[in-house]
Amino acid sequence: MQPPDGDVLTLNPQLWHPAPVASDPLLYQVELPFQAIFHPMGHAVELSSNSADVLNAATKLWWRYPALAETPPVRIRVICGPSGTASREPSLPRGQGHLLSIVHGPHDFAVADLTSGFAFACLSHLSISDSSYFRYYFLEPLAYVLLAARHFAFVHASCISRNGRGILLCGDSGAGKTCLAYNCAKRGWDFVSGDAVHVVRGRTDHLVIGRPYEIRFRETARELFPELCSVVPEVRASGKVDLELNTSELDIRVALHSAARDIVFLERAQVTAIEKYSREHAMQKLEGTVCFGDDRIRSEQRASLEGLGRLPLWRLQYSDPDRAESLLQSLSCGDPPC
Repeated sequence: MQPPDGDVLTLNPQLWHPAPVASDPLLYQVELPFQAIFHPMGHAVELSSNSADVLNAATKLWWRYPALAETPPVRIRVICGPSGTASREPSLPRGQGHLLSIVHGPHDFAVADLTSGFAFACLSHLSISDSSYFRYYFLEPLAYVLLAARHFAFVHASCISRNGRGILLCGDSGAGKTCLAYNCAKRGWDFVSGDAVHVVRGRTDHLVIGRPYEIRFRETARELFPELCSVVPEVRASGKVDLELNTSELDIRVALHSAARDIVFLERAQVTAIEKYSREHAMQKLEGTVCFGDDRIRSEQRASLEGLGRLPLWRLQYSDPDRAESLLQSLSCGDPPC
């Protein structure tokens, strides 16, 4: 599948130049004629801007996602300023209470109110026209943090599903989460997510929503999967070199969501074996994503993760992806391998 042809809107895709308003130094009244609603992870994000490049970037990311819930949208306003030649200095977001900020310089910054579900960004035309930079540092973080504050708890994990049973594959960077998830998908599993899942808060069925329409590998994945050798590596805004594909380009099935039934913590090893895993250690790893929002938001996220932590927990040490898939298949059939 390919995204719809053309721009998101039929208006001039260049920067919209509103008439200056002398009494509006803070840009409250700036016109933002490019507007659309998207549904990343199935929940509404209302995006408004004076640049069509903003909506075009969002369309490439989220056009495949259907609405899963009838909830009020979180709102993001992106004001595009003059082209300029201002230097950009990427830095980590910062937050206190219900506020979060992303500041890369005087012409590139954003502020989000996690309680009200509203964010605005003021960015240079240079930064918005660099789609990779804009997506990585501003568009995705703002949308995902607003949605998570309202609906989800994050888990840094891949997710696959078989026989209606979702399995989360957790692990440190380099543990092989995405490669193992892809290897399982090649063998008939549903691919739900490559490196991040969203636990829906307030539910008892451990429903998780993924990002199944894109997958990102390290270059070394081509040693395991020859079909990736033709993929041209891309330098991401973070400086990492990755292979990034739409899953529609691969011969695998995808699912937007699944009910989690097992959590597996991956470790690279010379042998392939699975064993039960400590709940204490599991919770230490899972709760590492509870790092934003006020006390209420954090409390609700911890409660969801605590519920998730009551699922069967496993440690999978592996060197052979095919043998690892076989062990995971035993879990999906409700037949614990140990």
